[in-house]
Amino acid sequence: MLLLTMEYVLLILGALFPVCFTLGVQAQRPNIVFIMTDDQDLHLGSVDHQPVVKKELAEKGTTFSQHYVTVAKCCPSRASLLRGQAGHNTNITEVYGPGGNYDKWLISGQNEDYLPHWLTAAGYNADYIGKLMNGYNTVNYDKTPGGWTHIVSSVDSYTYEYNNLVTSSNGETPISYPGYHQSDIIRATALDRIDNLSAQEKPFFLGIAPTSPHVELGAGKWPVPPVRYENEFPDLKAPRSVNWNPDDTYQQQKASWIKNLPLLNDTTIEKLDGLYRARAQSLLGVDDIIEDVIAKLEEKGILNNTFVIYTADNGWHIGNHRVSAGKSLHYLEDSNVPFIVRGPGVPVNKTSNIPGAHLDLAPTFLDIAGLTPDNPAYPPFLDGRSLLANWRNPEAEPTQCPVNGGGHEVINVEYWGIGEEETPWGVVRHPNNSYKSLRIVRPDGGTYLYSKWCTGEAELYDTASDPGELTNLALGADQDEARTRLLSRLNGLLLAAKSCAVDTCRNPWSLLQPEPDRRAVDVQTNLTITCLEQALEPKFDSFFESLPQVSFEECMLYQYRPNEMPYWPENAGLGEAYRKPTDNYISSSPTGKKVVSQGKFGTAAQRNATLSEIMKTAVVLTPEQLG
Repeated sequence: MLLLTMEYVLLILGALFPVCFTLGVQAQRPNIVFIMTDDQDLHLGSVDHQPVVKKELAEKGTTFSQHYVTVAKCCPSRASLLRGQAGHNTNITEVYGPGGNYDKWLISGQNEDYLPHWLTAAGYNADYIGKLMNGYNTVNYDKTPGGWTHIVSSVDSYTYEYNNLVTSSNGETPISYPGYHQSDIIRATALDRIDNLSAQEKPFFLGIAPTSPHVELGAGKWPVPPVRYENEFPDLKAPRSVNWNPDDTYQQQKASWIKNLPLLNDTTIEKLDGLYRARAQSLLGVDDIIEDVIAKLEEKGILNNTFVIYTADNGWHIGNHRVSAGKSLHYLEDSNVPFIVRGPGVPVNKTSNIPGAHLDLAPTFLDIAGLTPDNPAYPPFLDGRSLLANWRNPEAEPTQCPVNGGGHEVINVEYWGIGEEETPWGVVRHPNNSYKSLRIVRPDGGTYLYSKWCTGEAELYDTASDPGELTNLALGADQDEARTRLLSRLNGLLLAAKSCAVDTCRNPWSLLQPEPDRRAVDVQTNLTITCLEQALEPKFDSFFESLPQVSFEECMLYQYRPNEMPYWPENAGLGEAYRKPTDNYISSSPTGKKVVSQGKFGTAAQRNATLSEIMKTAVVLTPEQLG
């Protein structure tokens, strides 16, 4: 009797039933559940008040403490994540025109070539629930977000109304959900989609993006938690960290509009403590989503083969550097966000200081999906790198200088436009908030934050000895040889980072080689300068002194190449080869009669409401309401 080996049996089955066999292999690839909140802080301790995040994600996965956004504001940060590019390469730089929103995303053609398209090309189903991008509204809802197998997207101008959510499913006429809180709607929809996705052969990506803890829009409005949580944390106050409401000695070292802010008074501080409590309460609704999603994945028997990632689109500050509240700044509170990963091969209950950024997530998801750079479907313009190896080995020793193929310690954060301060009495819009900045993030020291503002001012902080980013070392640096040398190197690195694309974003040092013929030619090996310690050698003084200074002609509301010259190299592409022109584009504006919702929802009785229950009272918007 012939005995067949298992390998031979599989070979025969693959030959006889190639389609079924291929589907079986696909089903073994990990699923991805990506949960992204809106405006959630790391450094104000918000995660400390989320017991489910701690129990189901942090204790059963790895927390990455040095993960950053590329633009500290909703829409540009999301565009950067979805395209795997720096903000200067997507050219989506604001939440409204002329900098950018969903309309600009459409006109630029980026809606036709981003993450869900690549995932489906790799054989995945790609679903999304919640807020995708600012400016998707009741006027342009039928211009469906491209690539998704199934998408239920919140629709402006209801995105930030916790008890009055309106969504569009796959570009269909939007519907409202009277009587239900946003958190429960998103939770129930996510569970329904997991039921659907888990019954299919293909692995899946599921994005879940609640609005919490973003403020509701309007003067004096805060996040609105599910009513079952509105009395939680009665004595909670915003943390009084080292840079909370600092005195004039430190405040006057800041740049642009920030240095002129007055001290926060007691009335403002009391109201800001109320904002902090409301944010913590609203995040308990997110905890409900996570708790039920984890339970559903386990019920379906797929939890152990699913990566669950938790993060935010940008950070948030309250009282830091005297700014009442908000985002849009390069300081740690706004740019360093929660980032926790649970999944196959990820160590449990660990914390890692290996750096990463949101532009690295698309390459990471493609790595999980098995779509490699040699595949024709792989996008040629990705600026980020896969973090998958770091997720599976988060305690790896940091690379030492010199290192070939380095540059991972360089984090570039950019901003264009208005700085919005969320005061208890409404939003104050501060002009002159455009800047270029970078961080050197090294677990073994040598960490800095350097920025150049559109006003011509510079900031430099040694973040190892000054974690509050209070003492501006750029002031008076011309009287100190060591600081002058450091600033010349950081100027060169920022010049490279603001100009980078693809390989040079992954390693901007490759653009800073003294020999012109070696710049960006071989980004992985045989570089003369590979890190800051090497660059600081006096023999390179003349090279770095010869580089042009990072500068702006004026403070503008959007990216404009002539305004931000010079670049390095001078012909920097700024991603233009991979997107369409958007000059003078027009943003759509909802004008329909507003759907009005009365009452507060999210009761204890609604904690386990199913989607079928919620849909019984759902209402399709009328033409008059669409506008």
